[in-house]
Amino acid sequence: MATKERAGGRLLRFPRRDQVNVSRRAFLGLAEAGVGFLLGAVLAGAEIFGLYAPFGVAAVAAAGSGLSGFCTLAGTCLGYLCLEGLTDGMRYAASAILTYSVAFAFYDTKAYRRVWFMPAIAMLLCALTGIVTRGGQGWHGEDMVYFVTEVLFTGVAAYGYRVVFTQWPETLDGLHALSPRQTIGLLLLGSTLLMSLARVEILATFSLGRLVAAVGILWAARRGVTGGGLLGACAGVALDLASGEQPYYSLVFTLAGLLCGLCRDRRKGWAALVYVLACSVAVLWSWDGGRHMGLPLEALVGAILFLVLPLRLPQGASAAPMPAQNPDWEAGRQALSRKVEEMAGAFHTLYGSVKETLRPEDRNTENPAEIFTRAADKVCARCVLGDTCWQKEYQDTRAALNDATQPMLARGRALATDFSGTFSNRCVHFPEFLGEVNRQLTAFLRRRQALRRTFETRSALCSQYARLDKLLRTASAELAAGLTPDLPRQEKLEGFLRSMNLAGGVVYYDKEGHLRVEVPASEELKTRAARQELSEVLGTHLREGETAGDRLCFAQAEPFRALASLAGAPRQGEKVSGDTGLWFRREDGQLFLLLCDGMGSGPGAKQESAQAAKLLENFLRAGMAAQEAVETVSSALALRGEAGGSTTIDLLSVDLFTGKCAVHKQGAAPTYVRRDKRIQCAVGASLPAGIVTGEQAKPDVHRFRGAQGDWIVMVTDGILCGRDDQWIRDLLASYQGDSPSDLAQRILRQSQNLCQGEDDGTVLAVHLERSRDPLG
Repeated sequence: MATKERAGGRLLRFPRRDQVNVSRRAFLGLAEAGVGFLLGAVLAGAEIFGLYAPFGVAAVAAAGSGLSGFCTLAGTCLGYLCLEGLTDGMRYAASAILTYSVAFAFYDTKAYRRVWFMPAIAMLLCALTGIVTRGGQGWHGEDMVYFVTEVLFTGVAAYGYRVVFTQWPETLDGLHALSPRQTIGLLLLGSTLLMSLARVEILATFSLGRLVAAVGILWAARRGVTGGGLLGACAGVALDLASGEQPYYSLVFTLAGLLCGLCRDRRKGWAALVYVLACSVAVLWSWDGGRHMGLPLEALVGAILFLVLPLRLPQGASAAPMPAQNPDWEAGRQALSRKVEEMAGAFHTLYGSVKETLRPEDRNTENPAEIFTRAADKVCARCVLGDTCWQKEYQDTRAALNDATQPMLARGRALATDFSGTFSNRCVHFPEFLGEVNRQLTAFLRRRQALRRTFETRSALCSQYARLDKLLRTASAELAAGLTPDLPRQEKLEGFLRSMNLAGGVVYYDKEGHLRVEVPASEELKTRAARQELSEVLGTHLREGETAGDRLCFAQAEPFRALASLAGAPRQGEKVSGDTGLWFRREDGQLFLLLCDGMGSGPGAKQESAQAAKLLENFLRAGMAAQEAVETVSSALALRGEAGGSTTIDLLSVDLFTGKCAVHKQGAAPTYVRRDKRIQCAVGASLPAGIVTGEQAKPDVHRFRGAQGDWIVMVTDGILCGRDDQWIRDLLASYQGDSPSDLAQRILRQSQNLCQGEDDGTVLAVHLERSRDPLG
C-alpha cells in the first residue's frame, strides 16, 4: 500500500496490437483501497490490556494520504465507533482523522518522506487525545504505565505496518523472499489482527483468534523449530496482551510451536497430533480450576482445519532464495571465475619469485677500492716506485686511499686535497694518477646508477605483478558471487513489462549495493515518462537509461550531483597548452575529475599529460581504486626511463551516493574547498609521476565528506606561478554566483593579470549539490 497515491492514474493502456488492457497497477490500487478499509476496521478492534486500541490509528499513519489512506481512515473510524463505544471510539477516531490530516497536509515535504515522521505524528496525536479525554480521571501509577505503553505501541505498529503496506503484494505472494524488516512487519500485523479476532467467539465456545493462531502455528512449524516457535511466541504474546492477563498463551503456544517444528519432516497429521497433545498437557500442568479447559478443544478444531485446508509452504521456503539461472550460464560463470583465480595465482607466484631476487644490497655490489686498482694498473705499472708504494709502503698507501674514498664519493670527483701529503709527495705521477682516478670514479658512479635503475625497474615490475594479482582476485570474487536479485521488485518489473507487452527484465544489486535494472531496449521505455513510471513502480529513482546492445540499463539515481567546468590558457607564445583536464562518471556512482600538467609547455608537454590522463581514465573505468590507479600509472611512466618525461596528477573522486570525496596528488598544485565562507586547502609533497617508483611514487591523499553547496577548485601550477595564493582564496570566498563556468573564468582572468602567461594555466571548478529532481 503506497504511502502516497495520485488521485488520477493511467488506468488504460493502448498497446501496439490495438486492444485495450486494464493496467495491473490500476487493479492493485483498487485492491489496496479495499484491503485498507478492511484492515482499518479490523485493527480498530485490537485492544491491549482490554482497554486501549491504538492500532487503527497506526494503520492510518502507515497508509498515507492517498486514496488507500482515505479508505483506511474510513474503515478505522467505522470500526472504532462500532467496537469501542462512543467515548473511546470518538477519541481514537479523532486521533485517526488528525493523523490523516497531517499526512495530507505534509505529503509533499521532505519530512513526510522520513520513515519516522508519520509514526512520530501518530504517537503525538494519540498522546494528546489521551491526555484530553483521560486527564479528568486522574493519573495513577498503573494508568500511567498503560498510557505510555499505548503511545509506544502506536509508533511501533505504525512503523511495522508501513513496511508491509508499501509492498503488500510482494509480502503476501513472495513469503520465501521476505527481508528481516518485512518479516517483523508481517508478524506485527498478524499479531495485532489476532488481538482483534480474539474478541470474536464462535458458538459461544471457540475464539476465532485462537483458532487462527492454531492453524498459523501448525503451518509455520512446517518450516522447522524456528518458524513454529517464533510464530507461537508472537501469537501468544498478542493474545496475552489482548486479554490483559498473566503471560499464559505465550508459554503454551511457544511450547506447542517448538514441538510441532520437530515434526517438519513427517506428515501433517503428526504435527497436528503433537499440537493438540501439547496444548492439553500445558492446560493440565497449569491447572487453574478449569478456566482454560476450552483450549484443548480449540486446538483440536484448529488442527482439523489445518489438515483440511490446502495450505502449502512457498516454494524454496526451507532454503535461501536464489534467482532462477540458466544451468549452462551458471556453470560457465563458475568456470570463468576459477580461470581468473588460477591466473591470479600465477601472477602471485611470479611476484613472489621476483621479490625473492630483489635485495637492496645488490644496487651497490661493486667495491669502491676497484677505482684505485684500475687506476694503479694504468699509471703505477710503469712507475719506478711502484714496488715501493704497493709492497714496501702498502699499509701507508692503503690508509691514504681509504681516507680519500668517502670524500670523493660524496663529491663525485676526487681532489688532490683528499689524499694525505705523504702519499701525494711520494707519488712521482700524482697528477696522472689523480686524473685516472676521476675517470674510473665517473665510470664507477655510472655503473652504480645503472644498477640502481635496474633495481628500481625490477621493483616497479614486481609491484605491477602484485597489483595484477589483487585485481584478478577481486574480479574472480565478483564472478563467483554472481548477481544479488531483488525478488519483490522483480515481480513488480515483470507486471510493468507485461502491461506494455514486453518481457525479459531483471532487477539486481551491484557489488556496491546499488539497484540496477535491465529491460528490453524498446523505444517506448526510452522516454522520460516511462522512466518516471518505472521509478514509481520500483519505488526508487532511476538515472537515464543507457543502451547496451538490445538491452536498456537503468541505475539507481545518486542523491548528489556535481556541476563542473574547465577553463585554461597556454603559455604566452605557445599555441598548445601542456595541461589536460577531464571528468567522467563511473557506473557505480563514482565521479572522477582529473588535471594533469606535463613537464614544460607545448605539444611535448601536452602529449605527456594526455597520455597520463588517458591511462588513469582507462584504469578507473575498469574499476580500479583511485590510489592504486595513480600508483600504477606513476610506476608505468617511470619505467620509460630517460625516453619519457614527467607529469603532475591531481585526481578528485566524489561518491555521488554518500558525498565522500578524496583528492590524490602527485606533484600537483593545491586544491581549494569552500564550505559556506570557510576555505580549506589540500596540498601535497610528493614528486610528479614518472620521476620515482616504489614507495616514493605513492600520492598524497586527502579525504573529506562533501555537502550541499560545496565548491571545489583544482588548478595547475601555471595559475599560481609560484606566487602567494591568498588572491585565489579571497576570490573563492567572495564568489556569490552558482556557475562553475563563471568561477573558473574569473580565476583564469585574475591569474593572467598576475602571471602574464608565464606558464600553461588550467582551472577546474566543481559545485556539489543535492539532486533537485532525481528523475530528471
